[in-house]
Amino acid sequence: MKYFGKVSYSGERYNGFQRQKKLLTVQGELEKQLSFLCGQPTLIKAAGRTDAGVHAKGQTFSFESKSIPDVATFLKAMNRLLPEDIYVLELKEVEDSFDARHSCCGKIYQYRFSVNHRYPLLTGKIAQLRRDDFHLEAFLQALNEFNGTHNFQNFTTKPEDNHGFIRTVKVLDPVVEDEGNLITITFVGTGFMRYQIRFMVGAAIRVATNRLTVEEIRARLNQSKREIMPFKAPAEGLCLMEVLYEKPASL
Repeated sequence: MKYFGKVSYSGERYNGFQRQKKLLTVQGELEKQLSFLCGQPTLIKAAGRTDAGVHAKGQTFSFESKSIPDVATFLKAMNRLLPEDIYVLELKEVEDSFDARHSCCGKIYQYRFSVNHRYPLLTGKIAQLRRDDFHLEAFLQALNEFNGTHNFQNFTTKPEDNHGFIRTVKVLDPVVEDEGNLITITFVGTGFMRYQIRFMVGAAIRVATNRLTVEEIRARLNQSKREIMPFKAPAEGLCLMEVLYEKPASL
């Protein structure tokens, strides 16, 4: 039988989502408890991998197991066993053809950061910058460059890509709070490559602090030469909000 799960987690303590030998990861914790409850080694396939320090509100995964007679009871037992910073929101049986990664057609991420004000209660959950030279209008102008379909080869460290690094991205209007000190950006895309959003946000922050120009971002999106952006925003500001299994109208 095949099952689908949706999980929320704080990435603060973990060395990323993906299973790693001798390192604490979200996948490792999920597989440990699934294997215990299923009575046999049980591996999962996730919709994607989040880096160390990155969070998720709606990461998804699938796994194969013998039939689970009472899924609701199984889910409660699993959440009792998992650490407090991981919580499985949903578990259900799906068709054998379903694959959490390959059936996915898009993702929604949020990046949240403060500019020149510290938020102690949000430590580890947002990126906290200390920049008194941040220009919001320049930041928004830079973000707008990423809207549409582009070659993002210079905004990822991924060495090769079957789609030629082409992705379609929609940047929603940022939410600006607390007199401009707290900013949340939502990205909707057909897919995101390793570090892509952090490179995009890092580049926009550089524009906002007069250390990069919009024209330089535009050039990196269109040049054939690979020249990866060196500016990467901190991991703790990033959260995987939702994995999409129906293509959004905006894309």
